[in-house]
Amino acid sequence: MRRLRGIFKRSSFFYSIFIPIAVIGTALITGFGFYTYNETYQKIQSNLIVDRQIYVNQVKGNLEQKIQTIEFLFTNYSNTNSFKELINQPLDHRNFMEVREVSSELAYFGVMGVNNATYQLISLSQGWEINNGSLNQLSDDEIDELYSTIEKSNRYLTWTPEQNEMKMLMLLPTFSRERSAIGVANISKRSIDRLVQDSDDNFYMIFNQDDQILYTNNGEKLDNDLKKTIMTADDKEGFVKAENGDIYIYSQSDYNQWIYISRLSEDKVRSSVLDLEIGLVLIIALLLILFITITYIVSNTASQPMKKIRDLLAVDPSAVGRKAEIDQILLGIDTIVEENTDLSLKLNHQKPELENLFQLNLFRGRVSTDELAEKLAQFDYQIADDERFVVMTIQIDDLGGREQSTIDIFLLAIENLVSELIPEKHRFRPIVLNQNTQATILRLTSAMNRKQIITYCESIQSAARQYLKIKISFGISDIYSDLTNSKLAVDNAKEALHFRINLGQESMIFFDEIVSQLDEKSVIKYPKEAEQELLDAMRSEEVSIVQSHFTKVFDLIVKENHNPLTIRNAILRLMNSIIQLGQLLGADYDVLQNSQNLYLEVLNKDNLFEIKELLLHGLIIPIVETIQNVTDREMKNLSDKVTVLVHKQYDQDISLESIADQLHYNSNYLSSVFKKEMGLNFADYLQNYRLMIAKEWLIQTKMTIKEISERLQYNNPQNFIRFFKKKEGLTPGEYRKQNKR
Repeated sequence: MRRLRGIFKRSSFFYSIFIPIAVIGTALITGFGFYTYNETYQKIQSNLIVDRQIYVNQVKGNLEQKIQTIEFLFTNYSNTNSFKELINQPLDHRNFMEVREVSSELAYFGVMGVNNATYQLISLSQGWEINNGSLNQLSDDEIDELYSTIEKSNRYLTWTPEQNEMKMLMLLPTFSRERSAIGVANISKRSIDRLVQDSDDNFYMIFNQDDQILYTNNGEKLDNDLKKTIMTADDKEGFVKAENGDIYIYSQSDYNQWIYISRLSEDKVRSSVLDLEIGLVLIIALLLILFITITYIVSNTASQPMKKIRDLLAVDPSAVGRKAEIDQILLGIDTIVEENTDLSLKLNHQKPELENLFQLNLFRGRVSTDELAEKLAQFDYQIADDERFVVMTIQIDDLGGREQSTIDIFLLAIENLVSELIPEKHRFRPIVLNQNTQATILRLTSAMNRKQIITYCESIQSAARQYLKIKISFGISDIYSDLTNSKLAVDNAKEALHFRINLGQESMIFFDEIVSQLDEKSVIKYPKEAEQELLDAMRSEEVSIVQSHFTKVFDLIVKENHNPLTIRNAILRLMNSIIQLGQLLGADYDVLQNSQNLYLEVLNKDNLFEIKELLLHGLIIPIVETIQNVTDREMKNLSDKVTVLVHKQYDQDISLESIADQLHYNSNYLSSVFKKEMGLNFADYLQNYRLMIAKEWLIQTKMTIKEISERLQYNNPQNFIRFFKKKEGLTPGEYRKQNKR
């Protein structure tokens, strides 16, 4: 009871420490709990799906391995001499040695293949079957049924569902055109159950390539809509969510195209979330108890000196009491010194990371003038009053054919090159600024000038080319004297790097050399006439001509614009015009759909050659090819319409202009289309067709030559006779006599 009264009987100094810390700590721990719950909740379902996908693939792999073993055993056996000699022989009860040999081989299959599976060998030519050590003669109906099953599948290997088992029929010999036997394997449902027995949901289903259910472990059927979605999915593995919240995970085999399906029930997800809630509540409760306990101990310890002073004032202490107090103080000092020593060791280990963080904060403008001196002293930088600085940024132009994902490794390698090739007294610690850029603050002492900077850049560039097999470019800021201006300097150095789009790979660009060009940002010089020539060419010209016009437009953009921003904006404007033309002329949907990715790639590239090739082969040529296909179809259809009208109206006063009016086309355009498709102009085609009709009438009718010429719209019969003789080499009358029947 005295101890309890002592706990509640505390000084105001104790509560002034305990209550604020307890309130703040409780708020922080509770907030941390809610934050952790929200973050973890989002990941639980995806993690469960990943686990179930692994489980599905594990079962798939185990079953495939066993199935492949069975196929391998039958294949090897079918190519042995003993099999070839046996399979076409008639067997009966006298051939017990041969039956025994086959039974022994099938028993070996049972050892090497799937446990509890049965194996049979059937001779189609002789009509016998060996199964479980016995020889059976098959009836004609049984053999016909086997042939029917094989012909339906149209494959040498067929898996079909049977009652409580999966059945394999394999034509033998495997590598022969003449297959006279069947290998049969029956895998029981119980054998497959053992492969899927770890399933939490007790649901697993296997479909063969004919969408038949080969196996289901609990007799459930899959919803038709779900089944259709899974069977027609483009991805070979993934998941589908049902209306009731259950998730069906599937994986298609590359080996035999079977589809394996398992289920993650909504109840499983809910139970996992419930575990999270209970766990977080317990953890938060434990943390609160621990924190309150520690807060109590700290507050009590902090208030002890005040309590001792109060006690000393109330009671005259003895010499022993004072000595005990001094010993306690000295002991506390020793403890603090030891803790500070441990902390110093930890800080020394973390110094490189802290230095990187310091420089990142410099580049982001987050270091104040007051903090700067303290941080420089902390990292042993002695800065002279007259010292100046520049920021050197490095970006990779060419990874030498390697994957873009390796860029992080090469940025770290460049960081090491900078550390080795530039003396420590002339630089700060090199750091990786972001996923594309390495940055270093160079210290311009009296011994280091612009020429020395160029020398350092060239040596780093050469080492990167020689040892790393990559190409790099440099952007160098203006000189500045106040390190708090490092943010502006690094921005200028990165801006300088954008001018690689003008200079190409392995450039070395000083900001002061390009600053005058930055004033031209708002002025975009765009070759409108050359663009129109390109668009006109894309409508009707060949790819080679379109490519020539595109090269002209692209070169004019680069030549007339000197700022990377104006060049990029002009290129994007050209892309917009090309895409709009493609949409207008009905270009392929996939080509236009890919334009968004092309925009991003153009924005992220500073290499003009790569941008040019990307636009030509990723946008222009695909659009031209699809436009030409559409145009060719339209022209062919239009020519057919013209010929149909000629065949109907040949005995009328028709012309290209009258047909153009009927079809609602321009006569000049119609003439060019007709000549391109038919190989001759409209007038020649009309005359030739009328000549063909005249020849038929001369032979098949008794119409006079004058009547024929009038019906064929000749104003003068003599004109008709001259034209006929010119084409046929004889007059209409001579032609009639020569061909009269």
